[in-house]
Amino acid sequence: MKIYGPVPSWRLGNSLGVDLIEVPEGYDKVCSFNCVYCQLGHKVLKTNSPKKITITEEDFKRLRIKIRKTNPDYITFSGEDEPTLNLNLGYAAKRIREMTKVPIAVLTNASFINLPEVRDGLNACDLVIAKIDAPHQNLFKKINQPYEGISLADIVQNLKLIKTKLAIQTLLFSYNNLTNSDKNSITSLISIYREINNTKPITIYLGTAYRPTDFIGVRALGEVQLKAIAKKISTQLGIEVDHYQEKELEIISRKFNDKELRKEILELLRRRPCTYKDISSRFSNADISGVLESLIGKNLLEVRIHNNEKFYFKIESK
Repeated sequence: MKIYGPVPSWRLGNSLGVDLIEVPEGYDKVCSFNCVYCQLGHKVLKTNSPKKITITEEDFKRLRIKIRKTNPDYITFSGEDEPTLNLNLGYAAKRIREMTKVPIAVLTNASFINLPEVRDGLNACDLVIAKIDAPHQNLFKKINQPYEGISLADIVQNLKLIKTKLAIQTLLFSYNNLTNSDKNSITSLISIYREINNTKPITIYLGTAYRPTDFIGVRALGEVQLKAIAKKISTQLGIEVDHYQEKELEIISRKFNDKELRKEILELLRRRPCTYKDISSRFSNADISGVLESLIGKNLLEVRIHNNEKFYFKIESK
Protein backbone atom coordinates (compact mmCIF):
# COMPACT_ATOMS: atom_id res chain seq x y z
CA MET A 1 0.00 0.00 0.00
CA LYS A 2 1.21 3.49 -0.91
CA ILE A 3 -0.35 6.64 0.51
CA TYR A 4 -0.19 10.05 -1.14
CA GLY A 5 -1.76 13.49 -0.81
CA PRO A 6 -4.23 14.75 0.07
CA VAL A 7 -4.64 15.87 -3.54
CA PRO A 8 -7.11 18.53 -4.69
CA SER A 9 -10.08 16.80 -6.33
CA TRP A 10 -12.88 18.71 -8.06
CA ARG A 11 -15.22 15.85 -7.13
CA LEU A 12 -14.08 14.92 -3.61
CA GLY A 13 -12.35 17.95 -2.10
CA ASN A 14 -9.14 17.05 -0.27
CA SER A 15 -8.67 13.42 -1.21
CA LEU A 16 -6.13 11.19 0.54
CA GLY A 17 -5.00 8.65 -2.06
CA VAL A 18 -4.35 4.97 -1.42
CA ASP A 19 -2.58 2.77 -3.99
CA LEU A 20 -3.21 -0.94 -3.49
CA ILE A 21 -0.76 -2.24 -6.11
CA GLU A 22 2.98 -1.77 -6.53
CA VAL A 23 3.90 -0.70 -10.07
CA PRO A 24 6.96 -2.60 -11.38
CA GLU A 25 9.97 -0.58 -12.44
CA GLY A 26 9.77 0.51 -16.07
CA TYR A 27 5.98 0.91 -16.10
CA ASP A 28 3.74 3.93 -15.53
CA LYS A 29 0.78 1.94 -14.22
CA VAL A 30 -0.89 -1.45 -13.74
CA CYS A 31 -4.30 -1.53 -15.39
CA SER A 32 -6.71 -3.36 -17.66
CA PHE A 33 -7.08 -0.18 -19.76
CA ASN A 34 -4.62 2.15 -21.46
CA CYS A 35 -6.77 5.24 -21.98
CA VAL A 36 -5.66 7.70 -24.65
CA TYR A 37 -5.91 10.66 -22.26
CA CYS A 38 -4.25 8.99 -19.24
CA GLN A 39 -2.16 11.44 -17.22
CA LEU A 40 0.04 8.64 -15.84
CA GLY A 41 1.59 7.82 -19.21
CA HIS A 42 1.15 4.85 -21.54
CA LYS A 43 3.79 2.33 -20.45
CA VAL A 44 1.17 0.02 -18.97
CA LEU A 45 1.47 -3.41 -17.43
CA LYS A 46 -1.88 -4.52 -18.84
CA THR A 47 -3.60 -7.37 -17.04
CA ASN A 48 -7.03 -8.93 -16.57
CA SER A 49 -6.20 -11.03 -13.51
CA PRO A 50 -7.34 -9.63 -10.14
CA LYS A 51 -5.69 -11.32 -7.17
CA LYS A 52 -5.21 -10.86 -3.45
CA ILE A 53 -2.17 -8.69 -2.70
CA THR A 54 -1.08 -8.44 0.92
CA ILE A 55 -1.69 -5.26 2.90
CA THR A 56 0.35 -5.20 6.10
CA GLU A 57 -0.39 -3.92 9.59
CA GLU A 58 2.41 -1.42 9.06
CA ASP A 59 0.51 -0.09 6.01
CA PHE A 60 -2.60 0.51 8.10
CA LYS A 61 -0.54 2.13 10.86
CA ARG A 62 0.97 4.60 8.36
CA LEU A 63 -2.46 5.33 6.95
CA ARG A 64 -3.92 5.97 10.41
CA ILE A 65 -1.17 8.50 11.14
CA LYS A 66 -1.67 10.20 7.77
CA ILE A 67 -5.42 10.50 8.28
CA ARG A 68 -4.87 12.06 11.70
CA LYS A 69 -2.35 14.57 10.34
CA THR A 70 -4.26 15.61 7.20
CA ASN A 71 -7.98 15.34 8.05
CA PRO A 72 -9.06 14.62 4.45
CA ASP A 73 -12.57 14.95 3.01
CA TYR A 74 -12.27 11.50 1.40
CA ILE A 75 -9.96 8.52 1.43
CA THR A 76 -9.76 7.35 -2.17
CA PHE A 77 -8.52 4.11 -3.68
CA SER A 78 -6.85 5.29 -6.87
CA GLY A 79 -3.39 6.22 -8.10
CA GLU A 80 -1.15 4.24 -10.44
CA ASP A 81 -3.38 1.20 -10.76
CA GLU A 82 -6.88 -0.16 -11.19
CA PRO A 83 -7.84 -0.74 -7.52
CA THR A 84 -10.04 -3.78 -8.20
CA LEU A 85 -6.98 -5.70 -9.40
CA ASN A 86 -6.32 -6.21 -5.68
CA LEU A 87 -9.04 -8.45 -4.29
CA ASN A 88 -8.18 -7.17 -0.80
CA LEU A 89 -9.92 -3.89 -1.67
CA GLY A 90 -12.93 -4.78 0.49
CA TYR A 91 -10.72 -5.85 3.40
CA ALA A 92 -8.81 -2.56 3.16
CA ALA A 93 -12.03 -0.54 3.13
CA LYS A 94 -13.37 -2.36 6.19
CA ARG A 95 -10.12 -1.81 8.11
CA ILE A 96 -10.16 1.90 7.22
CA ARG A 97 -13.76 2.16 8.37
CA GLU A 98 -12.66 0.84 11.78
CA MET A 99 -10.12 3.66 12.19
CA THR A 100 -12.02 6.71 10.89
CA LYS A 101 -15.37 8.17 9.92
CA VAL A 102 -13.87 9.80 6.81
CA PRO A 103 -15.86 8.48 3.80
CA ILE A 104 -14.17 6.07 1.40
CA ALA A 105 -14.30 6.39 -2.39
CA VAL A 106 -12.90 4.20 -5.15
CA LEU A 107 -12.11 5.23 -8.72
CA THR A 108 -12.54 2.23 -11.01
CA ASN A 109 -12.81 1.37 -14.67
CA ALA A 110 -15.31 -1.35 -13.63
CA SER A 111 -13.74 -3.90 -15.97
CA PHE A 112 -13.92 -6.68 -13.35
CA ILE A 113 -17.31 -5.77 -11.92
CA ASN A 114 -18.74 -9.06 -13.25
CA LEU A 115 -16.85 -10.81 -10.42
CA PRO A 116 -18.88 -11.06 -7.17
CA GLU A 117 -15.71 -10.65 -5.07
CA VAL A 118 -14.93 -7.39 -6.86
CA ARG A 119 -18.48 -6.10 -6.34
CA ASP A 120 -18.24 -6.98 -2.65
CA GLY A 121 -15.05 -4.92 -2.42
CA LEU A 122 -16.64 -1.96 -4.17
CA ASN A 123 -19.73 -2.18 -1.96
CA ALA A 124 -17.51 -1.90 1.12
CA CYS A 125 -16.80 1.71 0.06
CA ASP A 126 -19.12 4.69 0.51
CA LEU A 127 -18.84 5.87 -3.09
CA VAL A 128 -17.95 4.05 -6.32
CA ILE A 129 -16.90 6.33 -9.18
CA ALA A 130 -16.97 4.18 -12.32
CA LYS A 131 -15.56 5.21 -15.68
CA ILE A 132 -17.68 5.20 -18.83
CA ASP A 133 -16.12 7.28 -21.59
CA ALA A 134 -17.50 5.64 -24.72
CA PRO A 135 -21.03 5.25 -26.11
CA HIS A 136 -20.33 1.91 -27.87
CA GLN A 137 -17.79 -0.92 -28.07
CA ASN A 138 -15.95 0.41 -31.12
CA LEU A 139 -15.18 3.76 -29.50
CA PHE A 140 -14.53 2.00 -26.17
CA LYS A 141 -11.68 0.09 -27.82
CA LYS A 142 -10.21 3.27 -29.30
CA ILE A 143 -10.52 5.51 -26.22
CA ASN A 144 -9.89 3.11 -23.34
CA GLN A 145 -7.88 0.44 -25.17
CA PRO A 146 -9.05 -2.33 -22.81
CA TYR A 147 -7.56 -5.77 -22.32
CA GLU A 148 -8.87 -8.07 -25.02
CA GLY A 149 -12.29 -9.50 -24.22
CA ILE A 150 -13.52 -6.72 -21.92
CA SER A 151 -16.99 -5.62 -23.00
CA LEU A 152 -18.61 -2.22 -22.46
CA ALA A 153 -22.05 -3.86 -22.46
CA ASP A 154 -20.99 -6.20 -19.63
CA ILE A 155 -19.71 -3.24 -17.61
CA VAL A 156 -23.00 -1.38 -18.04
CA GLN A 157 -25.07 -4.42 -17.04
CA ASN A 158 -23.03 -5.20 -13.94
CA LEU A 159 -22.91 -1.60 -12.68
CA LYS A 160 -26.63 -2.03 -12.02
CA LEU A 161 -25.70 -4.59 -9.33
CA ILE A 162 -23.73 -2.10 -7.20
CA LYS A 163 -25.43 -1.54 -3.84
CA THR A 164 -23.47 1.44 -2.49
CA LYS A 165 -23.63 5.01 -3.84
CA LEU A 166 -22.65 5.07 -7.52
CA ALA A 167 -21.35 7.85 -9.75
CA ILE A 168 -20.51 7.50 -13.43
CA GLN A 169 -17.53 9.55 -14.56
CA THR A 170 -17.05 10.46 -18.21
CA LEU A 171 -14.00 12.31 -19.45
CA LEU A 172 -14.72 14.25 -22.65
CA PHE A 173 -11.89 15.15 -25.01
CA SER A 174 -10.68 15.14 -28.60
CA TYR A 175 -7.51 13.65 -30.07
CA ASN A 176 -6.82 13.89 -33.79
CA ASN A 177 -9.98 12.40 -35.37
CA LEU A 178 -11.08 10.74 -32.12
CA THR A 179 -13.69 12.34 -29.86
CA ASN A 180 -16.52 11.41 -27.52
CA SER A 181 -18.00 14.91 -27.28
CA ASP A 182 -19.85 15.10 -30.62
CA LYS A 183 -23.65 15.16 -30.74
CA ASN A 184 -24.09 11.46 -31.56
CA SER A 185 -21.72 10.33 -28.81
CA ILE A 186 -23.44 12.47 -26.18
CA THR A 187 -26.86 11.18 -27.26
CA SER A 188 -25.66 7.57 -26.95
CA LEU A 189 -23.96 8.24 -23.60
CA ILE A 190 -27.24 9.67 -22.31
CA SER A 191 -28.92 6.39 -23.27
CA ILE A 192 -26.33 4.47 -21.24
CA TYR A 193 -26.76 6.76 -18.22
CA ARG A 194 -30.53 6.34 -18.47
CA GLU A 195 -30.28 2.56 -18.67
CA ILE A 196 -28.15 2.37 -15.51
CA ASN A 197 -30.15 5.02 -13.64
CA ASN A 198 -33.45 3.21 -14.29
CA THR A 199 -32.14 0.33 -12.14
CA LYS A 200 -29.47 1.94 -9.96
CA PRO A 201 -29.71 5.70 -9.26
CA ILE A 202 -26.51 7.50 -10.24
CA THR A 203 -24.75 10.83 -10.14
CA ILE A 204 -22.73 11.86 -13.20
CA TYR A 205 -19.29 13.45 -13.06
CA LEU A 206 -18.40 15.09 -16.34
CA GLY A 207 -14.70 15.84 -16.71
CA THR A 208 -12.31 16.80 -19.46
CA ALA A 209 -8.64 16.26 -20.28
CA TYR A 210 -7.30 19.37 -18.58
CA ARG A 211 -4.17 17.58 -17.34
CA PRO A 212 -1.42 16.84 -19.86
CA THR A 213 -0.60 13.38 -21.15
CA ASP A 214 2.33 12.04 -23.15
CA PHE A 215 0.10 11.89 -26.26
CA ILE A 216 0.56 15.26 -27.96
CA GLY A 217 -2.73 16.58 -29.30
CA VAL A 218 -5.16 15.43 -26.59
CA ARG A 219 -7.42 18.44 -26.13
CA ALA A 220 -9.79 19.40 -23.34
CA LEU A 221 -13.23 20.90 -23.84
CA GLY A 222 -13.73 24.53 -22.96
CA GLU A 223 -15.75 25.40 -19.87
CA VAL A 224 -18.69 26.76 -21.89
CA GLN A 225 -19.00 23.58 -23.98
CA LEU A 226 -18.61 21.30 -20.96
CA LYS A 227 -21.24 23.23 -19.02
CA ALA A 228 -23.67 23.07 -21.97
CA ILE A 229 -23.26 19.29 -22.28
CA ALA A 230 -23.73 18.87 -18.52
CA LYS A 231 -26.93 20.92 -18.68
CA LYS A 232 -28.23 18.88 -21.62
CA ILE A 233 -27.64 15.59 -19.79
CA SER A 234 -29.18 16.84 -16.55
CA THR A 235 -32.23 18.24 -18.35
CA GLN A 236 -32.90 15.05 -20.31
CA LEU A 237 -32.37 12.67 -17.41
CA GLY A 238 -33.44 14.76 -14.43
CA ILE A 239 -30.40 13.69 -12.42
CA GLU A 240 -27.45 15.49 -10.88
CA VAL A 241 -24.53 16.21 -13.22
CA ASP A 242 -21.39 17.70 -11.69
CA HIS A 243 -18.91 18.99 -14.27
CA TYR A 244 -15.29 19.99 -13.97
CA GLN A 245 -14.62 23.65 -13.30
CA GLU A 246 -11.64 25.30 -11.74
CA LYS A 247 -12.26 25.97 -8.06
CA GLU A 248 -10.40 27.85 -5.38
CA LEU A 249 -8.18 25.28 -3.70
CA GLU A 250 -8.32 24.82 0.05
CA ILE A 251 -4.93 25.51 1.58
CA ILE A 252 -3.51 22.73 3.73
CA SER A 253 -0.95 23.65 6.37
CA ARG A 254 1.54 20.85 7.06
CA LYS A 255 5.08 20.94 8.38
CA PHE A 256 7.84 18.92 6.71
CA ASN A 257 11.58 19.01 6.67
CA ASP A 258 13.15 19.33 3.20
CA LYS A 259 13.62 15.57 2.77
CA GLU A 260 10.01 14.81 3.71
CA LEU A 261 8.72 17.60 1.47
CA ARG A 262 10.67 16.31 -1.53
CA LYS A 263 9.26 12.82 -0.98
CA GLU A 264 5.68 14.09 -0.63
CA ILE A 265 5.94 16.17 -3.82
CA LEU A 266 7.43 13.29 -5.81
CA GLU A 267 4.72 10.89 -4.61
CA LEU A 268 2.06 13.41 -5.67
CA LEU A 269 3.60 13.94 -9.11
CA ARG A 270 3.99 10.21 -9.73
CA ARG A 271 0.21 10.08 -9.97
CA ARG A 272 -0.68 13.35 -11.64
CA PRO A 273 1.11 16.28 -13.25
CA CYS A 274 0.37 19.41 -11.21
CA THR A 275 0.60 23.16 -11.52
CA TYR A 276 2.49 25.25 -9.00
CA LYS A 277 -0.88 26.28 -7.56
CA ASP A 278 -1.88 22.63 -7.08
CA ILE A 279 1.35 21.83 -5.26
CA SER A 280 1.55 24.95 -3.11
CA SER A 281 -2.02 24.44 -1.86
CA ARG A 282 -0.96 21.08 -0.41
CA PHE A 283 2.10 22.37 1.44
CA SER A 284 1.55 25.90 2.70
CA ASN A 285 4.29 27.57 4.76
CA ALA A 286 6.93 25.63 2.81
CA ASP A 287 9.62 26.66 0.35
CA ILE A 288 7.88 25.03 -2.62
CA SER A 289 9.76 27.03 -5.26
CA GLY A 290 13.13 26.09 -3.81
CA VAL A 291 12.27 22.40 -3.58
CA LEU A 292 10.87 22.30 -7.14
CA GLU A 293 13.97 24.00 -8.54
CA SER A 294 16.17 21.55 -6.62
CA LEU A 295 14.25 18.55 -7.99
CA ILE A 296 14.45 19.93 -11.54
CA GLY A 297 18.20 20.44 -11.09
CA LYS A 298 18.55 16.79 -10.07
CA ASN A 299 16.59 15.67 -13.17
CA LEU A 300 13.78 14.31 -11.00
CA LEU A 301 11.18 16.75 -12.36
CA GLU A 302 10.51 18.46 -15.65
CA VAL A 303 8.20 21.27 -16.72
CA ARG A 304 5.80 21.11 -19.67
CA ILE A 305 3.34 23.68 -20.98
CA HIS A 306 -0.24 22.46 -21.53
CA ASN A 307 -3.13 24.77 -22.46
CA ASN A 308 -0.86 27.73 -21.62
CA GLU A 309 -0.28 26.42 -18.09
CA LYS A 310 2.98 25.17 -16.60
CA PHE A 311 2.79 21.62 -15.24
CA TYR A 312 5.39 19.74 -13.21
CA PHE A 313 6.06 16.09 -14.11
CA LYS A 314 8.06 13.46 -12.27
CA ILE A 315 10.79 11.99 -14.48
CA GLU A 316 10.80 8.21 -14.10
CA SER A 317 14.17 6.46 -13.86
CA LYS A 318 15.09 4.49 -16.95
